[in-house]
Amino acid sequence: MNVGRFLARRVAWTVVAAYLVLTGAFLLFAFTPDPDQVLVQFFAGERAADAYAAARNYDRPLLDRYRTWLVGYATLDLGTTVDGRRVTAVLREAAPVTLVYLVPGLLLGNVLGVLVGHLAAMRGRVADALGSAVSYVGFGIPAFFLGEIAVVVFIRELSWYRTYYDPRFGLWSADNLVTLTLPALVVALNVFAVQLRYARAETLEFASADFVKTLRAAGAGFRDRSRHVLRNASLPLVSLFFTETLTVLFVTVYVVELVFRVPGLGELAFRALTNRDFGLILATTLIPVFVGLVGNLVQDVLYAVLDPRVGDEE
Repeated sequence: MNVGRFLARRVAWTVVAAYLVLTGAFLLFAFTPDPDQVLVQFFAGERAADAYAAARNYDRPLLDRYRTWLVGYATLDLGTTVDGRRVTAVLREAAPVTLVYLVPGLLLGNVLGVLVGHLAAMRGRVADALGSAVSYVGFGIPAFFLGEIAVVVFIRELSWYRTYYDPRFGLWSADNLVTLTLPALVVALNVFAVQLRYARAETLEFASADFVKTLRAAGAGFRDRSRHVLRNASLPLVSLFFTETLTVLFVTVYVVELVFRVPGLGELAFRALTNRDFGLILATTLIPVFVGLVGNLVQDVLYAVLDPRVGDEE
């Protein structure tokens, strides 16, 4: 099978998976009682509960609601929040705040983690032991604890940051951009520890391979040997990059934004849960899922670019 057919199959599978995710979310939403409707019925009576259901289209046939659901998500019409705002508008406000600190944190953590882990494994026992110790310490510190330490040290003790993120000012204001450096640093350190450990492990696996011994016997220098080892280790490291990105989206973002009071997607999801805003809960839950689907597709594309044999294995 050539690379084109391989990628076409992956694109088709991504579309099918997105459809299944949307269908599963709809069925979960449709067959789960709305707690607010139960409360309205209990306190205000049956007539008020019927009005509540009609306002949210609960009284419409299931198939019509399903069709509206699919069309809405396909056209990015995600409904309204409990206070009447469009969900897409709320997401447009929160997403850039998250991306401003998340993207630099992910890039910095991955690049440094791969470089340090790779060099530690290639340099010998002392450097390898030091790299291993650093990775284990990084694994042992939870993101919320690291965030709290950063708050205490840099905000309260050293006063390097005057305040938390201030929604009254724009995202691109100098003060707010500065406050987002700490969340970016926490994300970077979290990712750095993971990538360091796996880059070290993958490097050690290939460092003693026959092709490395051949290069050494031919007089190849450290840089050339490192480049060949890193290229062979790139496939599993690419896979780890997307796996770690999903972990950050599902866990770290929520923790970091609550600790640093950042009004991004994590804080928005927490607020939606607190307010029982089901439209917003579903939207903020499905975003990481769709990011995972797209990330898996990008991973397959990179696999095909880094190793053209991938398309011939199916």
